[in-house]
Amino acid sequence: MKTRLHIILLLFQAAASSLYAQCGYLAGKITDISGAMPLVASVSAKTDQGKQRLGKSDSLGAFNVEMPCQISELTIECPQYQTQHIPVNIDGKTEGTFFISLAMMPLGKQTSDEPYAQSEQKHFELKDSLKAVSIVRRIEVRDAVSDQRLAAEICLYYTQKQKKDCFALTTDRPRAEIVFTEKDIVAIEVKSIGYQSYNGNLILDKTDEEPRTYIIKLNRQRTILSVNVLQAQQGMLCRLWSDGQSDIALNRVNEGHYFAELVPGRSYKFGIAPTPGAPELVTAMASVKEGITLKTLRMAERIPERTAPPVTSVATPAARGITASDKTLYFPRSDYKLPVQSRTYLDSVAIYILENKNKGLRITGHTDNVGNPGLNLTLSEYRVRVISRYLIGKGVPESAIAAVGVGSKFPVRPNDSEENRRMNRRVEVQIIDLDSKSN
Repeated sequence: MKTRLHIILLLFQAAASSLYAQCGYLAGKITDISGAMPLVASVSAKTDQGKQRLGKSDSLGAFNVEMPCQISELTIECPQYQTQHIPVNIDGKTEGTFFISLAMMPLGKQTSDEPYAQSEQKHFELKDSLKAVSIVRRIEVRDAVSDQRLAAEICLYYTQKQKKDCFALTTDRPRAEIVFTEKDIVAIEVKSIGYQSYNGNLILDKTDEEPRTYIIKLNRQRTILSVNVLQAQQGMLCRLWSDGQSDIALNRVNEGHYFAELVPGRSYKFGIAPTPGAPELVTAMASVKEGITLKTLRMAERIPERTAPPVTSVATPAARGITASDKTLYFPRSDYKLPVQSRTYLDSVAIYILENKNKGLRITGHTDNVGNPGLNLTLSEYRVRVISRYLIGKGVPESAIAAVGVGSKFPVRPNDSEENRRMNRRVEVQIIDLDSKSN
């Protein structure tokens, strides 16, 4: 009986592992629409199995979450802000970390004589709703960032009349004027191509005769290309363009990670020059779709043989005397960004592991004891993850890395001074024999 239960448990664990298989990481920052205020928001994924919560952004708006392999949509939720549902398009195999930047629209609170989000609707009863009135209201639709007027379709759903009325705003007619003949609670739906739709309510309980203009602002539906270049080289030059267009601004996170805002439906080309003056390697991406497109490029697979130097002129890592040893890397307080000064060491470790197939790495993350222990554990895991992902990006097999974050459990010094706490905010990188990785 125990054997049967054990087998059932193993099958269940295998099914659960398959159900939530992870394919890379998604990282970035979430702010309000101005880009100035970071937001703590929940990040979820839509998959074939339904909605899966991935994590949330921190107090600086930064997030770094594991991605399910079958992700089709990203959902961002934050109290008092409009929920975002963003399609996710995967171009090829996802490996490593992909970076994006997101901005959220605030929700209008329920009030009289001003549109507000339907999600904010509370119980409300109209008084004297049968009394005849003449209320003149105008509606304009604008871009939330540029404040530019937009062509849009507006539909009003009247509660009293049980009637729907739709009309279009155009560049020639950027404002609609409506005459309401009775007090009402009206649902408003606004759609504009390339923008997230707006669903709001309007409480009309005023009887003033002065016309008013409502400005409804829409957040642009994001089209983001996020590129992860595996085995990226220091000094590598990258650019992005569309046929007949000049180069498009690329947000560069580091040597191997880039993202950009694009126009959906166009085809793009991503060019890489391994070093200044080297022949450019070009990858074409046909008809980028609305939403987030993730693209992985591997330098080793894309360098043509004719551009590679003769083998006799390349010194192997062993010939260059590449060696590696254990090392402790230190992090600033509450930070998990890869320290720039650590990259030279990690580069040499990557080369060493690639040349010594029997060797692996044990990476252990630690924090000081300041703050919530649960958050410290997460922070230590993020520090380990960013180092592991950097090494994987340099070609180190994921199977050669044993990584764990342990929070503040194992300090090397008492947490009684800032200097001592600084020594506890660390990640230990140990080179091990592969057969001892699980010990």
